[in-house]
Amino acid sequence: MRIQSNSMMVLSLYWSLLLPTPVVRADEPARPAEVKVAAVQVLGYDKTDLPRAGFDPSEVVARFIARAAGDGAQLVVFPEYLLGRIAVPGAETGRIARAAAAGKIHVIVGCWEVFEDGSFANTALLFDRSGKIAGKYRKVHAAVDHHEGQPPWSKPPQGKDLDWFLRNDPEWMMKRGDDFPVFDLDFGRIGILTCYDGWFPESARILSLRGAEVLVWINGRKGPVEDFLVRSAMFQDEVAMIATNQAYGSGTMIGQWPAQILAACTEPKESYITATIDLQRIRKARQNSRNRPQRRPDVYAEIVRPNATGR
Repeated sequence: MRIQSNSMMVLSLYWSLLLPTPVVRADEPARPAEVKVAAVQVLGYDKTDLPRAGFDPSEVVARFIARAAGDGAQLVVFPEYLLGRIAVPGAETGRIARAAAAGKIHVIVGCWEVFEDGSFANTALLFDRSGKIAGKYRKVHAAVDHHEGQPPWSKPPQGKDLDWFLRNDPEWMMKRGDDFPVFDLDFGRIGILTCYDGWFPESARILSLRGAEVLVWINGRKGPVEDFLVRSAMFQDEVAMIATNQAYGSGTMIGQWPAQILAACTEPKESYITATIDLQRIRKARQNSRNRPQRRPDVYAEIVRPNATGR
């Protein structure tokens, strides 16, 4: 499904004519001018699901990987939480690794990564074309639901054991990420955000400043992923975006800078989309950016101060 209004087509032509082709240094490897990607809206394990016998979403993931590779996609993205509580590496990641290697395609998929001591993290796994786990991103901003204290959501519920948190609000207990890494793939640089991370403009801005050209935003929530957040992040941070959600929600989409939604899943059901992202347009925009050279980090200190209470 492709969504592109006449005004967006005119805007696209405007930018392609306005921005000159960037100069590539002789020692720089040639990078593709565009990349075809796929996004999958599918059901798997949810936030509070514990492992259950006979249910292994990695089998469905492997089938969609083969489909995306057959369509010529270079990257396929799945939702948050999807693989459930698993060891990494393990049987599930092994199945995905084999599918990625067979299709020679990059894969991003979410899980609860469980460590030997029983602790866990909300992790997005990045598989390269050989099937190797080439990177991990751990969710930085915990999407906690049950709250106590003032201000709200500042303290976890008291008197609850680990089993309660696993079944009701595991993000209070998860190991939170403390960085926004950028991954250099053979077609370009990407950054990953997980669900609630996308509600913080600092997340996308940091990744963009670190060189990410495509932001991957995986979600696992009811309701739609917000297209206005995707559009605003793309426009302000000069990036393309791929957003996914589980099939009990909607809003899986692929977007192109400056603010185009190229393809989208608008209903809460299993869906699959592909689109081609113009990477050259992003690179031209950055080389000729008006905003980037005029940033004033010296006056942005308020952004990194702890939250003031009572205001």
